[in-house]
Amino acid sequence: MINDKTIDENTGFLMPSAKHFDVLKLFSLENTTTLITGSAQGIGRVAAIACGKAGGKIAITDKDFSSAKLLEKELHEAGINAKAWELDVKIEENIIKVFNEVISTFGSIDVLINNAGTANRSPAEEMKTEDFENIIKLNLTSAFICCRTAAKYMLKNKKGSIINISSIMGVTGGGPAPNSPYHASKGGLVNLTRSLANEWGSRGIRVNSIGPTYTKTRLVKQLNADKEKLNHIIERTPLKRLAEVSEMAGGILYLASDASSIVTGHTLMLDGGWSAI
Repeated sequence: MINDKTIDENTGFLMPSAKHFDVLKLFSLENTTTLITGSAQGIGRVAAIACGKAGGKIAITDKDFSSAKLLEKELHEAGINAKAWELDVKIEENIIKVFNEVISTFGSIDVLINNAGTANRSPAEEMKTEDFENIIKLNLTSAFICCRTAAKYMLKNKKGSIINISSIMGVTGGGPAPNSPYHASKGGLVNLTRSLANEWGSRGIRVNSIGPTYTKTRLVKQLNADKEKLNHIIERTPLKRLAEVSEMAGGILYLASDASSIVTGHTLMLDGGWSAI
């Protein structure tokens, strides 16, 4: 017996021991720090709660500092070690400054979740170039800068997990509304995930992404006023509903933790079956 494993007599390889293998420990984030961008609300907020409840220290970063501080207070009341920072990820020097402060405060960055982003649903033929570029900068370029900045710490420790929040629109080009820069940026995140996974995998960093469907956050709030589009999305989705924001927690925790220790370069679709059609 070696810890929670046993040697298989037929192969000579280590195998889990039914008696001692602690499967829940695979999902533990104890003694780790998770930094989440855009974490004051929506999917980022759920990621902060999930990773905190799994035992991790949480670095909340958001442009909306007042909301970030409210989440900090909520996490503290739940017994989670957390601290909020104001961060506009479109400003590179601010990313570097905040990441340095997180390292000084918590001692490491073990998990990075790139969640900050937004959309622009203007028709492509009417969209201004600067509006297109603004979405690309926020959703894609800033995520790369965050990956690069965190990786400099992770490479020293030869271990880390990066999760990019993409979308169903990262693997498809359609939808009930025009959204070309969002599609382009989220598709870019999917391939950036693959590229960085290949570049850093041999040095201990895993890079994955998730592809949420339409989730009940502020980005889809306007759908409540457009029943035709809402019904189109529901009928287009095999599970016939939108996602609850809490349904993002399991996939995020899986990719953040050692439960996914063999997984990298993967986009986990949390989409109710949207991408299966």
